Amino acid sequence: MEKRTEGLVIRVTGKEIWVDAGSETVACLLRGRFRRVKEGRVVAGDRVEISRSPSGGGAIESIRPRRSWLSRYTGGRNAASRVIAANLDLLFLVESLKVPNLSCSFADRVLVSAGHGRVPTQICLNKIDLDPGSEEAESVVRLYGTLGYSVISTSAKTGQGLPQLASLLGKGIYAFVGRSGVGKSSLLNRLVPGLDLSVREVAAGTGRGRHTTAYSQLFALADGYVADTPGMQTFGFPGEDEGELAGCFPEFEDLAATCRFQPCTHSHEPDCAVKEALREGRIAASRHDSYLDMLRELRERKKMRYA
Repeated sequence: MEKRTEGLVIRVTGKEIWVDAGSETVACLLRGRFRRVKEGRVVAGDRVEISRSPSGGGAIESIRPRRSWLSRYTGGRNAASRVIAANLDLLFLVESLKVPNLSCSFADRVLVSAGHGRVPTQICLNKIDLDPGSEEAESVVRLYGTLGYSVISTSAKTGQGLPQLASLLGKGIYAFVGRSGVGKSSLLNRLVPGLDLSVREVAAGTGRGRHTTAYSQLFALADGYVADTPGMQTFGFPGEDEGELAGCFPEFEDLAATCRFQPCTHSHEPDCAVKEALREGRIAASRHDSYLDMLRELRERKKMRYA
């Protein structure tokens, strides 16, 4: 009788899927039926059932339902929403204060995608040593703190904030996400001794980091796992519904119910409570701009699909 067991996907590279089956790590193949459907794509963090062969290898037989996931929309020739990691207990959004400069637009996109996938998120403002005590850092803490996001100021170079960051890591599955060059790998190397992830400098000409991580992979961390993900410069909203997008902005939630039109897209409609709050300074202009950018991209995506 074929032996089956459950396990955790810790690495996916092409056709190679490595599963932590408890007492050992098993190299598995993906059954053909999973390759033919979008939902069948296996990612790091997935819980799966595998069958074992006499030779010691395995095959993915089923994928358990995900309780949370982080995904993003990728444009280009094979445009689609793709899951990056699954079953995350906490996401660390890493942004740098300098080199590369802080991008609230990118941060907003990650926060929206995390909210869409039901992933709790912690913001990590890295490279704080490059501009200690800056007003910009304080404004970031104020802005996102009012939205319910905690912000930790860190420096992989000096160690600032690392004890606080480490205290949040336990038995769950965690992921670090950010643009190339913001210092994700440097932070993980400090948090996980012996990890030795590749680190490269930010290119002087572009101000952008080079991609040092090519795929998502889970690394053992005390009683849990931590994922290092590919560095990304873009992060599109993975959903398809305009209402879902607006729902990922917590500052819109209570106001939206009092808009004149239901539903309201908070873009062009008269008597929009969200736009009124924007005019009065109760909603940050940068956040509303991020929302409008993603709304515009979503509409353009739909036009292209049905053209």
